[in-house]
Amino acid sequence: MSDTPEPRHLLIVSGGRDLPDRARDAWPGLRTTVICRPEVVPRLRSREKIQRLIVLREDAPVDEWVAAARFVNAVDPVDRLTNFTEKDTEKTAAIGLDLGLSWHTPDTVAAVADKYEMRRVLAAAGVDDVTAETVHDAEGIIKVAEKTGYPLICKPVRGVASKGVTRIDGPDDIERALEWGATGAGGLDSAALLVEPYVKGDEYSVESVSEDGEHLVVGITRKISERDHFVEVGHVVPAPLPDADEESIRTVVGDMLRALGVQQGVTHTEVIVAADAVHIVETHLRPAGDEIPELWARVRGVDMIGLVARQAVGLKVLDEVRAALAEPGEGPGAAAIWYACPDAVGEIVEVSGEEEARALEGVVDVEVLMDVGKRLKGVTGSFARGAHVCAVGATPDEALRRAQEGVRKLSFTVRSDGMAARHEALTASG
Repeated sequence: MSDTPEPRHLLIVSGGRDLPDRARDAWPGLRTTVICRPEVVPRLRSREKIQRLIVLREDAPVDEWVAAARFVNAVDPVDRLTNFTEKDTEKTAAIGLDLGLSWHTPDTVAAVADKYEMRRVLAAAGVDDVTAETVHDAEGIIKVAEKTGYPLICKPVRGVASKGVTRIDGPDDIERALEWGATGAGGLDSAALLVEPYVKGDEYSVESVSEDGEHLVVGITRKISERDHFVEVGHVVPAPLPDADEESIRTVVGDMLRALGVQQGVTHTEVIVAADAVHIVETHLRPAGDEIPELWARVRGVDMIGLVARQAVGLKVLDEVRAALAEPGEGPGAAAIWYACPDAVGEIVEVSGEEEARALEGVVDVEVLMDVGKRLKGVTGSFARGAHVCAVGATPDEALRRAQEGVRKLSFTVRSDGMAARHEALTASG
């Protein structure tokens, strides 16, 4: 009997960096078709290994995506469907429903993509009862404040990468929040903003894998964010937590995934542990960014990116993940990442200190994210960070200290020739 699996055809919506290659490695002989927007094409890796590539215009409606998938299925029947990104998930869900292929349902995708809808679903399920309203103007924010008081958090309903997030401490902050929120919502599917009470507490992210409706938490990550716009500047694994808080986080996240109808896949959920309860911030139908999966791979030996690829071709993974977590770790006790966040406006003319950072004890990775010639506009979101350093250590504190020491070795020289976008109006009338 041959060890070679039966031929299988995977339809990929959007791109996914190296994940299509990983999927082909996980299932030898796998055929792949990609349906995507024009902007994705230059970033597709190993295009020569794709059986067919269908590119739809930026504003193509859902029905056109479904029609393209029907064509593919007619000429080469599709066995599996996936989307390795956060874009075009509603099209992927519609394709799955139309072709009878397993993926997240339209209801699950809608609740995860739309932060207001998520709040509504979780409240109805009794999982989390944070008050939230969608707003478009100052009057809407004032009405929320009259119900809940200040401080508030304002952010795009469909926001990503911490863009457009602002804390509102009083009426004087409202116009700034609306301007910042509009900037963060630019290019998204909705210009609406979500306003909800600011929940004070420690922030964590929860990395989970689901299979046939069963949910397993791989690990809990400590999140460190700056306080103006909540851009994440560091992560530590495993999060140092009291046992009671860890159990509460695991319970709430499991309840959330069930309420949202998640059945399969790796998810990344952000939570706040407040004095009264664990509160959900948001969740994502994908692994974490910011090198968090790599940190967990070093500490726990679980490759969450690999899990995504293997689940995409129909392989079961939960038992092996559970077994890996039960094994005594051979790697370091902890790992951390810290970001250099140059809070300057202008063009980068030099980046130095990379080799000095690499030479430090415990440092395992240094990456410059914004090199010479790039323009800085201040710390406007996750994509404005200049570099990162990853480090390992025996304890979370040691790993974090080593990563921070590495960042201190880095230096950005910036030629300043202007002002941040939010201040440029001041010079227009001068």
